[in-house]
Amino acid sequence: MNSFSAGPLGRHRTMHGRVVDWLGERVVSGVYAENSQLPNESDLAAQLGVSRGGVREAVKALAAKGLVDPRPRIGTRVLPRSSWNLMDRQVIGWHNTDPAFVRDLLELRLIVEPGAARLAAERVDSEQVEAMSAAYDAMAEHAARLPQDSEEFVAADLAFHLTLLRASGNQLVEQLGRLLESGLQHGLEATSELPGGVERTLPMHRAVLDAVRRGRPDAAARACRKLIETTADAMAARTES
Repeated sequence: MNSFSAGPLGRHRTMHGRVVDWLGERVVSGVYAENSQLPNESDLAAQLGVSRGGVREAVKALAAKGLVDPRPRIGTRVLPRSSWNLMDRQVIGWHNTDPAFVRDLLELRLIVEPGAARLAAERVDSEQVEAMSAAYDAMAEHAARLPQDSEEFVAADLAFHLTLLRASGNQLVEQLGRLLESGLQHGLEATSELPGGVERTLPMHRAVLDAVRRGRPDAAARACRKLIETTADAMAARTES
């Protein structure tokens, strides 16, 4: 069995999605370096056990994200990083093992999320408060059963953050949250896996929730900043270990 068919995505993805991910991860990681040529369709098709048409469609998907430039009779060249759509959700996901990119995502969160929390404290509606409260309660419930409930805890944590961004009342901030979803999840997983990480961050989530619910913009922004900085420290510790 080749490495592709035995890969972590396995049967949970369509064949097209698996080929796109396989190629995308190798471009982003530098296995296929910038300005290099991808192997030809026939070689890739044989390596992956798919049709040449399947490879061609996957290459088109990467081209749409700015990663490669396919040319008839010339081949497919990997484009410089400056051409990549780094805000594409899949491209973000392919970077999740790159410490420098994850650091940049955390810096972007520090720029965006405290401001979103400030707006949320001014604009949140009762339905969004209820959703944030439910997400927090789920986090607290699953925190007592870690590490067995780690997946459920991270899902609740992610729901909390995405609802906070939506509660800002700014559709572009909400959309940015969806783009950052992969990076968010990566940071939340890191925090939940570190000894004492959940114990430190759970009260911070509560502080954000309380400030938003009580309409206290400055307190909401401060609590959110402290929460993200704690996540950044957890990510740094995870990288160093």
